[in-house]
Amino acid sequence: MNKTFIISTSLGLIFVVVLVVLLGPKNIIQMVDRLNYIDFFILFFISYLALSLSALSFNNALNVYDSKIGLIDLLNIKLIGYSANYIAPSGIFAGFIGGDAIMALMIKKRTSLDFKRGFSAGLAAKVIEFAIFLLFIYLGLILGFKYFYLPPEIWYLLLIAAIFVGVVTLIFLINPIIDNRFFTKFLKYLTRYKVLNKAIFKILKHINNFEKELHLFYVKGKKYLFLSLFLSLVQTVVLIFQIWLLVHYLGVNMGFSKTLLVFSVSMLVFALPLAPGSAGTYELSQVGLFDILGLGSDVGLAFSLIMRAINILMVAISFFLVPHYGFHFFKKRNGKEAV
Repeated sequence: MNKTFIISTSLGLIFVVVLVVLLGPKNIIQMVDRLNYIDFFILFFISYLALSLSALSFNNALNVYDSKIGLIDLLNIKLIGYSANYIAPSGIFAGFIGGDAIMALMIKKRTSLDFKRGFSAGLAAKVIEFAIFLLFIYLGLILGFKYFYLPPEIWYLLLIAAIFVGVVTLIFLINPIIDNRFFTKFLKYLTRYKVLNKAIFKILKHINNFEKELHLFYVKGKKYLFLSLFLSLVQTVVLIFQIWLLVHYLGVNMGFSKTLLVFSVSMLVFALPLAPGSAGTYELSQVGLFDILGLGSDVGLAFSLIMRAINILMVAISFFLVPHYGFHFFKKRNGKEAV
């Protein structure tokens, strides 16, 4: 198991424990106790529903290549890809590359669809999905700026994060549509530095092929685009509703603007390159945000811990599924794979 993963995860867990101690373990336990098993199951079902909608969007993308795969297999593969992203250092690049590469390998084994096409389909679906997320993220930030007071430094941080995530998403979305080959050109530019030549030439052809395939995907898949947009829109609404429902279970009635702001901050934290699952930073962001919004820092921490438990349960389920698909999350140094 990767040492970086262990260290960053351990630091994140220590950070969470410190937050619990500072806010009072008794208060947090009392807050979490407001949630019963049925409530937790409903929240978990909503998360799985959102994942299912994402899987349907991925299936829609695979239809561009006339690739057929059973819905159950596709849901399981999507869950494994989601888990791979979650346990790797989080970030928009991990979300766009890590899990989709694993899913492409599994799709190849199940359907014989070429890896680069499976990867391109997954990447295209993910970009469309996150583009819809961005619309709601920006709307949440606008409403938050209009109706709630946050310290200027918080707004600056959120603005920088939103711009960074937006630019990356636009590059992944527009670049293949206009066939600009941005990443190929960027790597070619870096070859002028001799120290990078050898490493770059090893991957340059593959990157160029992926960008070419993505362009062909958008050319072929125009009729599938609107269905993917619709599925991503429904998925976003489901995730926002889940936030509102969880806070409601905790005994707090949160309006639309606050709910959307919590969604926006959560997505930005998970999109930035941080520790696995944004361990520690996600909890801190929710504690601070809920406190500033007057909802209570203890509610923020309880909220984040419950969401964390739901995500970890989904990851745990994937560990039971992954051997069936012949793939493992971690590799030993001797080259053998190990979960």
